Amino acid sequence: MPTKVCKICFKEIKNGAYHDFLNNGIICYNCLNHLSPKFIEFKIDDTECLAIYEYADFVKEKIYQYKGCGDFELANVFIAPFISELKTLYHDFEIVLVPSHKEENHVYYMFSCLGLKIRDIFYKSEKHKQSNQKYKDRKEVYKYIHLKNEESIDFKGKKLLFVDDVCTTGSTLRSCIKMLKKFEPTKIQVLVVAKRVFSENEVEELKKHEGISNLEII
Repeated sequence: MPTKVCKICFKEIKNGAYHDFLNNGIICYNCLNHLSPKFIEFKIDDTECLAIYEYADFVKEKIYQYKGCGDFELANVFIAPFISELKTLYHDFEIVLVPSHKEENHVYYMFSCLGLKIRDIFYKSEKHKQSNQKYKDRKEVYKYIHLKNEESIDFKGKKLLFVDDVCTTGSTLRSCIKMLKKFEPTKIQVLVVAKRVFSENEVEELKKHEGISNLEII
């Protein structure tokens, strides 16, 4: 049997459990432990959402290494260790990608290992990087989100899984969910790789920085 090598640390993968044997030839247990999967459940209005990881330092570093530095080999390290569970949970869904201003959407390759039909129906009209925006500007992201070939979209009666790499305030997710609802799918759910979790102190600091008192953080 060929040696399996971890895509993060390049050490040999030694399967320590039956689950690892079935699901994981991608990263070693030590690196998965550093990613520290949390499976955070949250809601955006009435839409059920799931984040696999908290957006902590190691996860943040590896996501940046993939999409910021072009380390394509890391595309599936976040999803693949739980591929059986996620395929079972979302087996009859179609994936809808988060909008991107780039010609090639990096999120596609993060979720393609699930083997679900993937729809790339959104685009951003200009470069509007959410991480560079203040909170009040993030809430206006809907101004930059548009549909490709709207007349050809047929989601009526379908189950849609809207996916993204990182959820911070949820502004992009909320805007896209509202747009998807008009196509009358039977269900919309959200799956993100990582979610930023704010402590009470961080929320208070953000309020001071933004100069607003009612800060809505999902």
